[in-house]
Amino acid sequence: MTSNCNREFIIQKCKEYTLLSNEEIESIIDVSKNIGYFNLATDCEAFIDIKVHNEDKAVVVAESFKQNSIYNASFLGDFIYRENEPAVFRSFDVGKETHDVIGVSYEKDEKKIFTKQRVLPIFHEDVMVAVLILEKPFNTSPVKPIASSKVLPNDIDITKTVLSIIGFGCDDEDIQIREGVLIFDETGSLIYFNRVAEAIYKELGYHSILSLHYNSLNFSSLQFEDLVKLKTSESNCKGINNVSRDEKVSIGNKYYKIRLVITKYQPIQVVVFIDDISEIRKYKDEVNNYLVTYHEIHHRIKNNLQTVASLLRLQGRSCNDAKAKSIILESINRILSIAVTHDLLSKKNGDQASILEVLNLLKRNIILSNEIPIDIVISGDDFILNSDKLSVIMLIVNELLQNSIKHAFLGRNHGRIEINTTSNIDIKFIEVKDNGIGYDIEQPKTDSLGLMIVKAYVEEKLAGKLIVTTGKEGTTTSFAFKI
Repeated sequence: MTSNCNREFIIQKCKEYTLLSNEEIESIIDVSKNIGYFNLATDCEAFIDIKVHNEDKAVVVAESFKQNSIYNASFLGDFIYRENEPAVFRSFDVGKETHDVIGVSYEKDEKKIFTKQRVLPIFHEDVMVAVLILEKPFNTSPVKPIASSKVLPNDIDITKTVLSIIGFGCDDEDIQIREGVLIFDETGSLIYFNRVAEAIYKELGYHSILSLHYNSLNFSSLQFEDLVKLKTSESNCKGINNVSRDEKVSIGNKYYKIRLVITKYQPIQVVVFIDDISEIRKYKDEVNNYLVTYHEIHHRIKNNLQTVASLLRLQGRSCNDAKAKSIILESINRILSIAVTHDLLSKKNGDQASILEVLNLLKRNIILSNEIPIDIVISGDDFILNSDKLSVIMLIVNELLQNSIKHAFLGRNHGRIEINTTSNIDIKFIEVKDNGIGYDIEQPKTDSLGLMIVKAYVEEKLAGKLIVTTGKEGTTTSFAFKI
């Protein structure tokens, strides 16, 4: 018997490849001190592996070879990979014991050695810190069956049988099951698997899954004993037939959806459906990354616009010319009207937002230029618009509000502005109405930049129509556009 369990070596490798604490590393060292006894008790080769942080590989940190060992050289410090030793990674994945799974090791001369592995988790308190691996030689190369001896003649028959086991009829000759299917008997032994299941487990490093126990193939949170208890308790409480559980799990860099069905029959059978959803998960991750970037862009634009507005505000305070101050204030409100949309979209999960929500945000952010109290009331139909249209509409509405605030209430001690929205299928209407003194539409204004912006944006950006009516009871400006 030859044991290699150097304390300093274990500490060094744990510090190099993991985030384990000193106390957790000591737990590994404690087990390594007794690793030789596992040779004597089990007549197995024994190893301790640690998982590399954020990578799908492990490192050998301790080993003990039995007399007449199948190995000629040390594996200390070597990397272990899922495709060679799936049992090791299955135990790392689920924190449970794995047994009777075939693994393969390579000697320094690239000689391939097949073994049967039993893998036991090593814990510090409730945290899994390493695994203990017990290996025996597996003398013949593993057979690669496409199914067990109970395989049915063709995929349609297999499908019908599986569906009947879980309680569904099947009359459609073209129906297929795209998930991997495994069926276990009342003892937890595998009695059937389809080609999809074989391919999935092959990708996970299993050389053969024939006749393995459920607990050595399971990646869900429920061991076989848990399923039996679950079936008994739920059947007694609810009087139901089949019991099922769905889980999504991460295995290495792959993602799977697992459905467990405990059948109504006695003795109990367990049917496991396993579906590789890695591509779906990858797509969702890409969408989430896009949304994070999208939100960050809107957030930064909003911050930059507010910074510009703040600089203009400082400039306005130092300006003594009343007309210049008014122009600066108009510019500030234009900038803030655009910032409103970006502020709201930075908190949304898409490129769209509610018109009423954005209008109310504009109302809260607008800076009034005159001292009289002015009520701004928003009402009407709510509808959703994309960011491009919202930015244009906010600029238009801001110009109309500023025009009313600036001109409509001269000589008055109070003012009221109403913003009304109407939706007629794909035609939208927005109306800005004040109760001011009105003005002569035919009389040209020297400071009509705001109205020029409104007209240009409605006609060119929205491809809409602008209508202005005014009189002694106030001015109403409305515009319609199609989405």
